[in-house]
Amino acid sequence: MTDIRRVVQTTGGSSYAITLPKAWVSSRRIGRGTVLRMKITDDGGLLIFPEESTSRTPTSIDIVAGPDVGRDIVGAYLYGYDVIRVLAPDRFRESEVLEVKRWARTLAGAEIIDETPRKIEVQVMLDAEAVAPEKVVRRQSVLVMGMVEDAVKALIEGDAALGRSVNQRDEEVDRHYFTLVRVLRTAAHDYELARRLNISPLLLMDLRVAAKFIEDAGDNAASIGRDASRASREMLSNEIRTDFTELVSIILDMGLTPIDSLLLRRRELVYKSLEAREKFLKYGEGVARKLAGHSYNLFKAYYALDRICEDFSDIAELALPFDAKPLK
Repeated sequence: MTDIRRVVQTTGGSSYAITLPKAWVSSRRIGRGTVLRMKITDDGGLLIFPEESTSRTPTSIDIVAGPDVGRDIVGAYLYGYDVIRVLAPDRFRESEVLEVKRWARTLAGAEIIDETPRKIEVQVMLDAEAVAPEKVVRRQSVLVMGMVEDAVKALIEGDAALGRSVNQRDEEVDRHYFTLVRVLRTAAHDYELARRLNISPLLLMDLRVAAKFIEDAGDNAASIGRDASRASREMLSNEIRTDFTELVSIILDMGLTPIDSLLLRRRELVYKSLEAREKFLKYGEGVARKLAGHSYNLFKAYYALDRICEDFSDIAELALPFDAKPLK
């Protein structure tokens, strides 16, 4: 961000004026009679926008195919590129083509529009203004809560098929995460988009962090699902089944409270989420001791649930009043 300083002048004794940067005026095609919109930010700043903003110029990037091509495609998507061209020095191997197509399917709005033996062109047709970040975060959270419930059910009932379905749903959580990060990153350096989405700089940052916590919780739920079939080889006592049922119920009882505490900035919702975390920790101490002698998969499941509960309580802490202290 360019730092520009202007000296405030007075006109007519009661009005204040500053000159606009010439480069900005030229780039935005501002002239005599142009209407400018102004917005006072929560941190005391002043944002200035042309009344009719010009359309954003599409951006493109070239990526050379390699072992990390999937990661490179996702990175380009998150950075906001509209056209992603994957190039091969000679010809694509079949595995590389499949990898590019697999990742393109996981990215909302991404479509392969051109494919040759040496080039695959992916175009992203996602309208950032049509994405409601708050709704995406809520949807992501609901998906993860469902995954957590089914993952533990698969674990205690030895339902391998249910465990696999949990793992598959993690792809949808990732899809929402990638979409949200792309939009939020774009809004971070496009004040006009942030204004149209009605997102303050603080909320933009908080949503980005919250989305990562939820994505991490989804990964941990998927881990429990993957291990469910292996853990089912041992007989679980009724006591262990009851303990895991109680642990997951504590998490499920949190529901959307952490998200609501962040979006609504309500202190009582923050404390409710933190109290649930404290309850999990106290109950979990006894569960961890009981797991001695059981399989490693059960220990993994317990610590995955602990991480999930921590992720959601961390979301609530994003809205914690500055004069308050988190519960220990």
